[in-house]
Amino acid sequence: MGDSLTAGTGAAASGFVDLYQENRGLAWSIGGQWDWRNVTTLPNILKVFNPKLVGYSLGDAYPYHRDSQFNMAEIGAVSYDIPYMARALVQRMRRDPRVDWKHDWKLVTIAIGGNDICTFVCTMRYPEQLPAKHRLRLQRTLRYLRDNMPRTFVNLVSVPSVAKVVMLQEKPFACESLHHGECSCWIGKLYNQTDASRERWARIQDEYIRVEKEVAEMDEFRGLDEFAVVYQPWSLNVSMKMNGKEIDFSLLSYDCFHMSQKGNAFAGTALWNNMLEPVGKKSANWRPLFKNFKCPTKESPYLITYDNSGHS
Repeated sequence: MGDSLTAGTGAAASGFVDLYQENRGLAWSIGGQWDWRNVTTLPNILKVFNPKLVGYSLGDAYPYHRDSQFNMAEIGAVSYDIPYMARALVQRMRRDPRVDWKHDWKLVTIAIGGNDICTFVCTMRYPEQLPAKHRLRLQRTLRYLRDNMPRTFVNLVSVPSVAKVVMLQEKPFACESLHHGECSCWIGKLYNQTDASRERWARIQDEYIRVEKEVAEMDEFRGLDEFAVVYQPWSLNVSMKMNGKEIDFSLLSYDCFHMSQKGNAFAGTALWNNMLEPVGKKSANWRPLFKNFKCPTKESPYLITYDNSGHS
């Protein structure tokens, strides 16, 4: 569940027109095109352990296409949309004959908020209210999943800092132009952006992140036999500079806003690592592929939750 980042928008783009294509099969959290050697995503990693996995996106598709599978992401989606996405996801999965609803384990990843901070926050009269509204929508969504989707593990992932992408130095002219529309609250001409306004939006995004972590750790989602929510922090310190050197634009799509196939692979691997890392010791960034790749062990063969990691 999410927005264009989860839809894989522009992951294979080499020009402007390609940005209209949703490369869902390459999406970091739900793409399952080919295998992990070609497309290193969370489902393709999971397929190594469970070849019977179903529900991952199969290729380029829009939400209503069959190849989208259980990817409910919508371009332009905001926090307001996730309760609806949850209901639509349950409906789609329950209708699928491949799913044994009561016995199959389900993995849901929620990543939403980039559009709230990029193009929505500056249109509101009281934007500081957005994080509180985000909290309510997350709670409503998670309660619905808890009550209606048995045997479910939920990853709650924050969207990487908007500033780290749209404020990149020396970005190509095409990216500069496209950012005016993709992140108008920060870059566009309409809202007379200043350093003070950008700092204000950044503070609101920080509140979004704090809210997501607090909601994931709420008592009502703890101690349950068949439902768990875990905040996965891999996105908090994402850097476009590898080894502190020049910006690696190959991590980004043609618009320098969405992730390329390489960026999706970095994100998918980082999420997988987070799922196997103890609470309080989770990585808060992504790293070059296979420089740090976690595997289950005999001592710890399970996905880590707040309960099985001894986190209080």
